[in-house]
Amino acid sequence: MVIENKAMLIEKLTGIHSSKKSYYVELKEKIEEVSKRNIQLEIINQLAKSMGIDMSFREIVENVIPKMQALVYFDYLTLYIVLKDGLINRVIFQTDDKKNNKIQDTFFKNEQLQRSSNSKDEDTGSALWFVLNENKPLLQKNISKKGCTFPEDLKLVKQGITSKILIPLVAKEKVIGVLEVASKREFDSNDLPFLEQVADQLSFCLENIRLYNELWQHKQEWEITFSAVTDLLVFINQDKEIQKVNKAALDFFTMSEKDILGQKCYSLFYGRETPCNPCLGEQVLQEKKSAYQQTRTRHYRVLDIFAYPAFTLKGEPYGVTYYAKDVTRFVDSIKFASLGEMSAGVAHELNSPLTAIVGNSQLLLRETPSSSPHYQLISDIQSCGVRCQRIIQNLLTFSRQDEFSFEEIDLNQVIKKAFSLVSYQIEKDKVDLIQKYDPAPLYITGNSQGLEQIIVNLLLNARDAIEKKNQNEETPEKGEVVISTRIQPEKYVAIDIIDNGCGIDADKIPLIFNPFNTTKKAGKGTGLGLSVSLGIAQAHGGFIDVESIPGKGSTFSLILPLDRQKKINNGTMITANPI
Repeated sequence: MVIENKAMLIEKLTGIHSSKKSYYVELKEKIEEVSKRNIQLEIINQLAKSMGIDMSFREIVENVIPKMQALVYFDYLTLYIVLKDGLINRVIFQTDDKKNNKIQDTFFKNEQLQRSSNSKDEDTGSALWFVLNENKPLLQKNISKKGCTFPEDLKLVKQGITSKILIPLVAKEKVIGVLEVASKREFDSNDLPFLEQVADQLSFCLENIRLYNELWQHKQEWEITFSAVTDLLVFINQDKEIQKVNKAALDFFTMSEKDILGQKCYSLFYGRETPCNPCLGEQVLQEKKSAYQQTRTRHYRVLDIFAYPAFTLKGEPYGVTYYAKDVTRFVDSIKFASLGEMSAGVAHELNSPLTAIVGNSQLLLRETPSSSPHYQLISDIQSCGVRCQRIIQNLLTFSRQDEFSFEEIDLNQVIKKAFSLVSYQIEKDKVDLIQKYDPAPLYITGNSQGLEQIIVNLLLNARDAIEKKNQNEETPEKGEVVISTRIQPEKYVAIDIIDNGCGIDADKIPLIFNPFNTTKKAGKGTGLGLSVSLGIAQAHGGFIDVESIPGKGSTFSLILPLDRQKKINNGTMITANPI
């Protein structure tokens, strides 16, 4: 169709119906309107980009205001957000004639809002109640004392407000809040559509924040629950990589979460470079049911591991959760109890014949002159019998069958006596013995013979460590053993025995107190010395601490309570309590 009328053609092209005289004026207004519309769209776009899911409601208001003020004049802006349990968060922005801005953040109950609407008193919320329940925007103009539609309008009139707009914030067909804008001037006819678009964007943002907060809260609750478990929890994916661990697992492996995550399970638990065969994780995924296994880790700890398979909603394998309980102490206690019973039985069986051997050898020595060729043989029988009796004594102590009498003793005198017993043996091996303890009396309640046994054992072990180191050195270092005392906080005294011997590897330190564990050559030791020493220390309410650097030396510390409040059995006797 050919348009012949020039005026009609201009109207079709520009959308402006006017005479030639006013054409340019109306065109200019149309351009300004389109420009304003573009600015509105640009502001909406900026709002969408600037609102983050981790922003607070106050931050949202602070972010929205400068962008809105570029197009809409207002004196008050209030954001109402409906929270759980009928609680409403109200964030109010207010500006005064001096352009000073102020933001208040308050809370009130939805019930208060309902009562306010019913009672028609001068409290917050009648118009708000209408918008929340009707889900419709509300535009009020020419607010005055005579034209107050809602109870709160009278307050607005006193503040000079003449118009206000309330727009519901809707997400998933549910009103989650209200945007209220109030002004001392009349709103423009284009302000409502723009504010509705702002409200739509706010609704989208608030819903995202709500979903984010719910997800974050669930995550926090799960992590708190996960970390509260005192046993190990480890989640492993199908590639046998550690994906999640709790705090107990971090403490068990003494590693940071960053170092553990991503490791292969067989590497973390067993120090292996290849997968286990059979693999517990593969087993539970294939059989689709939980399984149990008791295993000893690379740290010489015994774990009861319960493995639970995890699957996706589609039933596809997702990973395995390991629930592991450290039962090392329980397993070792059973082993030690059995070992103790056996040791006690053996010791008692051997004690009687040894008593006869030692007694008869002593009688023979009295009757045999030292010049006799048989004297040395009988002397060896007697000394070996005594040595066997000491071993039996250690076995009885280990099996908790020995008893100690406790009394007040001077710990320094105990150290000096123990020192005198072994000083010649140590010094003849060209090892310097240095004493650095306070000679003043240091009284504790204990058994002097038991404590002497500990100190003698630690001093001889220090001598042996120096000897072992020097055997492997082309130019042996001068051996040195230092014995000293120090008072620790909380009324403890420590006896430190420091050597510059071969030291102990870190992975072997947890094993040194195990019965019959020894690194000495056959005939040099039974492996009971440290185990028995620890038992005596524990019977005194103390313990033995170890610090060692391989190739540099070790420090063994016997730590005892100064003010011992342990009950003594039958008044004077107490049973030794070794590990």
